[in-house]
Amino acid sequence: MSRHRSRASQQRQSEFAESFACEFDAAAIHNTVWETVDEDSDLARLCDAAAAADEALDIRGDGALVAKLDEAWGRLDWVARQRALEVVAEACAVVITEGGQWVTDGHWDAEEITDAQTEARDWIATHTDVAERVGVLTDIATHTADD
Repeated sequence: MSRHRSRASQQRQSEFAESFACEFDAAAIHNTVWETVDEDSDLARLCDAAAAADEALDIRGDGALVAKLDEAWGRLDWVARQRALEVVAEACAVVITEGGQWVTDGHWDAEEITDAQTEARDWIATHTDVAERVGVLTDIATHTADD
Protein backbone atom coordinates (compact mmCIF):
# COMPACT_ATOMS: atom_id res chain seq x y z
CA MET A 1 0.00 0.00 0.00
CA SER A 2 1.46 3.32 -0.99
CA ARG A 3 0.91 6.43 1.03
CA HIS A 4 1.05 10.07 0.19
CA ARG A 5 4.18 11.87 1.30
CA SER A 6 4.48 15.60 1.40
CA ARG A 7 7.00 17.30 -0.82
CA ALA A 8 8.75 18.66 2.28
CA SER A 9 9.16 15.16 3.70
CA GLN A 10 10.50 13.73 0.46
CA GLN A 11 12.84 16.67 0.06
CA ARG A 12 14.22 16.28 3.59
CA GLN A 13 14.93 12.60 3.02
CA SER A 14 16.64 13.42 -0.27
CA GLU A 15 18.71 16.08 1.50
CA PHE A 16 19.88 13.47 4.01
CA ALA A 17 20.72 11.08 1.16
CA GLU A 18 22.70 13.67 -0.76
CA SER A 19 24.57 15.14 2.19
CA PHE A 20 25.65 11.80 3.63
CA ALA A 21 26.50 10.28 0.23
CA CYS A 22 28.71 13.27 -0.54
CA GLU A 23 30.91 12.34 2.41
CA PHE A 24 32.24 9.49 0.25
CA ASP A 25 34.39 9.69 -2.88
CA ALA A 26 34.33 6.05 -4.03
CA ALA A 27 31.32 5.50 -6.26
CA ALA A 28 30.32 2.16 -4.74
CA ILE A 29 29.90 3.55 -1.21
CA HIS A 30 28.59 6.92 -2.42
CA ASN A 31 25.85 5.25 -4.49
CA THR A 32 25.00 2.69 -1.82
CA VAL A 33 24.61 5.36 0.85
CA TRP A 34 22.54 7.61 -1.41
CA GLU A 35 20.15 4.84 -2.48
CA THR A 36 19.84 3.28 0.96
CA VAL A 37 19.14 6.56 2.76
CA ASP A 38 16.78 7.75 0.03
CA GLU A 39 14.75 4.52 0.17
CA ASP A 40 14.65 3.80 3.92
CA SER A 41 11.03 3.48 5.03
CA ASP A 42 11.74 4.23 8.71
CA LEU A 43 13.50 7.44 7.75
CA ALA A 44 10.58 8.28 5.47
CA ARG A 45 8.13 8.02 8.36
CA LEU A 46 10.33 10.21 10.56
CA CYS A 47 10.64 12.80 7.80
CA ASP A 48 6.86 12.64 7.40
CA ALA A 49 6.41 13.34 11.11
CA ALA A 50 8.83 16.27 11.05
CA ALA A 51 7.15 17.70 7.96
CA ALA A 52 3.74 17.36 9.63
CA ALA A 53 4.99 19.26 12.68
CA ASP A 54 6.36 21.96 10.40
CA GLU A 55 3.04 22.17 8.54
CA ALA A 56 1.21 22.43 11.86
CA LEU A 57 3.16 25.62 12.53
CA ASP A 58 1.36 27.16 9.56
CA ILE A 59 -2.00 26.13 10.96
CA ARG A 60 -1.45 27.02 14.62
CA GLY A 61 1.10 29.78 14.52
CA ASP A 62 -0.07 31.60 17.62
CA GLY A 63 1.59 32.15 20.98
CA ALA A 64 2.78 29.28 23.11
CA LEU A 65 1.75 26.72 20.52
CA VAL A 66 4.37 28.01 18.12
CA ALA A 67 7.14 27.26 20.59
CA LYS A 68 5.79 23.77 21.29
CA LEU A 69 5.38 22.94 17.61
CA ASP A 70 8.81 24.34 16.80
CA GLU A 71 10.28 22.22 19.57
CA ALA A 72 8.44 19.15 18.26
CA TRP A 73 9.76 19.79 14.75
CA GLY A 74 13.31 20.18 16.06
CA ARG A 75 13.17 16.95 18.01
CA LEU A 76 11.62 15.01 15.14
CA ASP A 77 14.19 16.34 12.69
CA TRP A 78 16.97 15.36 15.10
CA VAL A 79 15.56 11.83 15.39
CA ALA A 80 15.28 11.64 11.59
CA ARG A 81 18.94 12.65 11.31
CA GLN A 82 19.88 9.93 13.79
CA ARG A 83 18.03 7.38 11.65
CA ALA A 84 19.82 8.66 8.55
CA LEU A 85 23.16 8.12 10.32
CA GLU A 86 22.08 4.59 11.22
CA VAL A 87 21.23 3.90 7.59
CA VAL A 88 24.67 5.16 6.55
CA ALA A 89 26.26 2.75 9.03
CA GLU A 90 24.17 -0.09 7.61
CA ALA A 91 25.17 0.89 4.06
CA CYS A 92 28.83 0.93 5.07
CA ALA A 93 28.46 -2.56 6.52
CA VAL A 94 26.88 -3.78 3.28
CA VAL A 95 29.79 -2.45 1.23
CA ILE A 96 32.29 -4.02 3.63
CA THR A 97 30.58 -7.41 3.81
CA GLU A 98 29.22 -7.73 0.27
CA GLY A 99 31.71 -5.72 -1.78
CA GLY A 100 33.81 -8.76 -2.58
CA GLN A 101 30.79 -10.49 -4.07
CA TRP A 102 30.05 -7.41 -6.17
CA VAL A 103 33.54 -7.77 -7.68
CA THR A 104 33.04 -11.50 -8.27
CA ASP A 105 29.69 -10.80 -9.94
CA GLY A 106 31.29 -8.17 -12.18
CA HIS A 107 29.33 -5.20 -10.84
CA TRP A 108 32.41 -3.29 -9.65
CA ASP A 109 36.14 -3.61 -10.15
CA ALA A 110 38.34 -4.64 -7.25
CA GLU A 111 40.09 -1.29 -6.87
CA GLU A 112 36.79 0.58 -6.61
CA ILE A 113 35.51 -1.81 -3.95
CA THR A 114 38.75 -1.63 -2.00
CA ASP A 115 38.50 2.16 -1.98
CA ALA A 116 34.82 2.00 -1.00
CA GLN A 117 35.50 -0.48 1.79
CA THR A 118 38.31 1.70 3.13
CA GLU A 119 36.02 4.73 3.20
CA ALA A 120 33.26 2.67 4.82
CA ARG A 121 35.61 1.41 7.53
CA ASP A 122 36.91 4.93 8.14
CA TRP A 123 33.36 6.27 8.48
CA ILE A 124 32.40 3.53 10.92
CA ALA A 125 35.60 4.11 12.90
CA THR A 126 34.53 7.71 13.49
CA HIS A 127 30.87 6.80 14.13
CA THR A 128 31.20 3.74 16.35
CA ASP A 129 28.31 4.81 18.56
CA VAL A 130 25.94 4.79 15.58
CA ALA A 131 27.40 1.55 14.21
CA GLU A 132 27.04 -0.12 17.58
CA ARG A 133 23.46 1.14 17.96
CA VAL A 134 22.42 -0.65 14.76
CA GLY A 135 24.57 -3.71 15.40
CA VAL A 136 26.92 -3.52 12.43
CA LEU A 137 30.16 -3.63 14.40
CA THR A 138 29.71 -7.35 14.86
CA ASP A 139 28.90 -7.82 11.17
CA ILE A 140 32.06 -6.13 9.98
CA ALA A 141 34.37 -7.49 12.68
CA THR A 142 34.72 -10.76 10.79
CA HIS A 143 35.65 -9.07 7.50
CA THR A 144 39.24 -8.07 6.95
CA ALA A 145 40.48 -5.55 4.43
CA ASP A 146 41.34 -8.48 2.14
CA ASP A 147 37.76 -9.82 1.97
